[in-house]
Amino acid sequence: MDNFREPSREELEAALEKAKRDYQEIIEKMTPEERAEAERKAAQAIAEDEAKMQKLLDDCAKIMGKTAPAQKANFCSNCGAPAGEGNFCSYCGKPL
Repeated sequence: MDNFREPSREELEAALEKAKRDYQEIIEKMTPEERAEAERKAAQAIAEDEAKMQKLLDDCAKIMGKTAPAQKANFCSNCGAPAGEGNFCSYCGKPL
């Protein structure tokens, strides 16, 4: 018999608040360089995940015989900077 119980809203909110406090403590202990590197790595991971999602959409569209809509990257895959409105990264100049 499975003893899994759905957590209550209050339990979820308490866990979220604890995670926020823990995260803030970690961030406060980081140097600006460490923080920038962590943000760059996070942005790169997000860009890689978005590329994987787009590939899955493309593959599904091929199977269904349709063309998947292209999604513009939110972050530069080269340097991890947030993507601007143009077709090139405003930080490193690489095509988005």
